This record gives sequence, C-alpha cells and structure tokens, in this order.
Amino acid sequence: MRVLTTWAGAQSASPFAANAALTAATNVLLAVLGVVSGVLAARLLGPGGRGELAAIQIWPSFVASLAMFGMPEALVYYSARAPSEAGRYLGSAVVVALAFCVPFMLAAYALMPLLLHAQRPAIVWASRWYLLIAPIYALVLMLGHPLRGRSDFAPWNVMRLGPNAVWIGVLVLAWVYARAVPTFLAFANLVALALLFFPFAGLVARRVPGTFRPNPRHWPSMLRYGLPCMMTGVPQMFNLRLDQMLMVALLPPRELGLYVVAVTWSGAPTPLLSAVGAIIMPAVASAGDRAQGARRLAAGARATAALVLVLCVVLAAVTPIAILILFGERFRGSIPAALVLVPAAGVLGLNLVFQDGLRGMGHPYAVLQAELAGLVVTAAALALMLRSMGIMGAAIASLLGYSMVTVVLLFNVWRYAGTPPSALLLPRLGEIQLVLGRLVALTRGR
Repeated sequence: MRVLTTWAGAQSASPFAANAALTAATNVLLAVLGVVSGVLAARLLGPGGRGELAAIQIWPSFVASLAMFGMPEALVYYSARAPSEAGRYLGSAVVVALAFCVPFMLAAYALMPLLLHAQRPAIVWASRWYLLIAPIYALVLMLGHPLRGRSDFAPWNVMRLGPNAVWIGVLVLAWVYARAVPTFLAFANLVALALLFFPFAGLVARRVPGTFRPNPRHWPSMLRYGLPCMMTGVPQMFNLRLDQMLMVALLPPRELGLYVVAVTWSGAPTPLLSAVGAIIMPAVASAGDRAQGARRLAAGARATAALVLVLCVVLAAVTPIAILILFGERFRGSIPAALVLVPAAGVLGLNLVFQDGLRGMGHPYAVLQAELAGLVVTAAALALMLRSMGIMGAAIASLLGYSMVTVVLLFNVWRYAGTPPSALLLPRLGEIQLVLGRLVALTRGR
C-alpha cells in the first residue's frame, strides 16, 4: 500500500519523472535478468554451445524485427497522438505485421544454409524453425506498445519483464532435466514466448479502451510512418549485430560464444540507459509545440549522458574479475573485447535517447540517416579487422560505428530541434540537485 501511495504522489508531482523512474527501475531489473540468463546459458553450454545458440537465434530475430515493418514505432506514435483509438491502431498493426511475416520468413528459410555457412546442419535446421519467432513478435510482443503510447507505463513495464523471466525459466528447466543443448533451449523459448499471449492479451484488454478491430483507413498513415522506421531498423540491427552475423558464417562457434559473453556483460546497463528514451518518444510526440518537445528531449539526453559516464567507469573497472566470477575461467578470452564494448554500450544508450526524441518529433528519416552512416563505418571496420583481430576487431568496429551514429544524431537534433550538442550532453547543476532531492524524498517515502 505504501508503494502505491508513493507512486501516486510521484505521479502527481511530476508524471514524466515518475514514469522515467519506474521505467529505469524496470530496466535495472531487466539488466539483472539479462546478466542472470547470460550467466546460466554460458555455464550450461560453454563457449561452443553458447555460440551455437546465438547462431540459431540471431538471423531469425533480425528477420522478425524487419517483418514488423515499423509497426511497433508507428503504434507508439499514433497511440500517443490519439489515445482513444489505441485499440484500433493495435489491431491494424498486428494485421500488417502478420502479412509481412510470410514473405520474410520464406526468404530467410531459403537463405539460412548460406547465412550459417560455418555451422553444422542441426544448427541450420533449428534456425529455420526459429523463424516462427516472427509471428510471435506480431501477436505477443506487439501488445504492449499502445500502453507505452498512452503513457500507461506501469502495466507496460510489467509486460516487458515477461520474455526475460520465461527465458530464465527455460534455462532452469533445461538444467533440472539435463536438456541443456542449444536446439532444445531455442524451441522451448519459442513455446514459452507464445504462451505469454494469454496474460498479455488479458492485461491489454483491460487497459486499452475501445475495440481492437483493425481499421483499414489507419494502414496508409501507419505504413508511411513505419516504413522509414523499418528502413532505420535495417542499418540499426546491422550496426548492433553485423559482427555476430559475420562470425556465424566465418568463425567457429567457440569464438562467437566468447564474443556473446562479452556483449552480454557490456550490455548489462543498456536497459537502464534506454529508460529515458522509452519515455521521451511519447512525451515529445504529445508536446504542445516544437519548443516544448525540444526541452523534453534535451533534459532526457542530459540525464542519460551523466548516467553513461558513471556506469561505464564503474563497469569497466570490475569487468575482468566479474567475467571470471560470473561466467567462469572458460570465458577469460572475452575480457579484452568486453573492455572495448563497455564504452560502446554507453554510446549506444545515448543514441537510443536521441533516436526516440527524433521519432517523437516526427523525423524518423533523420534516425535512418544516422544509422546508415554508422553502418558504413561498422562494415568498413569489420572488413579490415574481423579476420585479423577476431573478436577484438569486432568490438572496435562496434565502438566506431556507434560513435558515428552519435555524431550524425547530434547534428540532426540541432537541425530539427534547434538544440546544440552542449545542451544535450552537459547536465546542469540545478537538474542534478533536483534529481538528488527527488531521490532523497522517495527514500523517505514522501
């Protein structure tokens, strides 16, 4: 009861700050769950098996994201602009996503032996079946987006915990029943995610008003908004995963397993860093004018920049000992790459805030431009360093690519919002004092 009273008081004082705090707390829990699942998977499978599990999942997950055709972003945007129509927008988005799943899945099924050239046939077969993740994305993971658009962040954050929680459950069951093989884990995860439809649908039905019947009149506007978001998703996903995609085709599973552990550890703070971005998009989209939206974006970016600095310094300091303790001696080879990927993850977290801010202002093409520039740098760096330097070359390529995205995003925010980089990256003393004051008040239960 006291928690509910504190939450109601925080909502009354500052809805934006309260929602950001709740999302940040959820993201901290997501980060913890991500590390726990990463440790369990690594301990159960070892470097080789962990690499094979990544090989099964990486291309189907990428295809599933493309098959959504930008509908998650469009759903958040239009639900923020017309909250009473959020149910109709959800129904419309699901129909569009399911329609695009079919051609994307067929194309990926045919290409999978080529994409997984360095993997054994059983892994290629399992990856083909894992393409069923695409309709699960459309029918299950799409359901929470209208809640975010309507700024109903409490149930939205609860839903976000579902996939991580069931994945840990799958890993625990595999350990208990001695079924810790990559193929079993992949199929069990598909089933667990599909079963989330029932609680998710019930929650959304209670929180989103009106009918969920698709409205064909919504499709043109949603596709116009979703297309550049989907196009942005291509270079964005390549910037995030091109290194692992190339490793699947070129390097043995053990090398990929070491790199996945480095990515898992360095990416632990990413959910926390993206907390502000999750709030920024609907906050900017619902702003009364451009100036108000620009002020909201700048405040969120400054908070994230300060958080990036603190987290990266702390995480880099504990990386060598933490990897050995959590993942084991077999993953010692992950440490050098992880030390490079820690600052890369910080830059990525900052990029997410800028991107959601630009989308909230109605400029998804500005995000596409930045991701394309980053992809050029990432691809060039991988071509030069992956073969010769292995996973360290992949880590350096990621850092360079993310940094290029940051540069272009800063320019585009300045262009469209009129906000210079210094106003986005340098926190103000008054804001720091305000944040500290609210933290003290919350700890006292006020």
